[in-house]
Amino acid sequence: MTFAINPLVPELWCSDFEVSLEFYTNTLGFKVAQQRGHDPHAYLTLHGAQIMLAHWQLDGTWVPWQPDHMDHPYGRGVNFQFMVPDVDKLYETVLSRGAKPLIAIYEADIWKTDCMDTRRQFLIMDPDGYVLRFATSVRNRAVTDTDRAKLDAQYSVGQSDQTPDR
Repeated sequence: MTFAINPLVPELWCSDFEVSLEFYTNTLGFKVAQQRGHDPHAYLTLHGAQIMLAHWQLDGTWVPWQPDHMDHPYGRGVNFQFMVPDVDKLYETVLSRGAKPLIAIYEADIWKTDCMDTRRQFLIMDPDGYVLRFATSVRNRAVTDTDRAKLDAQYSVGQSDQTPDR
């Protein structure tokens, strides 16, 4: 059977491919879907989600699209959300394998246009500092006027009624 690649697959550059591969597969439970020999590049899957891990030698033999020198932690300004069927089970597995969460498991109401989706979730950083969020939807409910007011207040912080100069 041919491995089908999703339309969007983030590729995470690693400072140590083997350390990252170990973390993703043995700590988080990702499966290696595709890897060629000892090539430090692999497609990983978890409940239908896909990511790539890669470690490239910047030796001048090819031109990477890397815009600048990468400083640790990598991936600043982004987190990758993975919806999983049982976040509590994954969280306990992660803890039992000695990993420390960035943010311990908690519940949050997430607006989904037509409903409020309550999710249990936790965040963890991989060995290179990429932030990974694992979540399970536990219930949905109708959006209320209170929800709308709370969201409006939350997202209007720092907003101004003034028109910017052009």
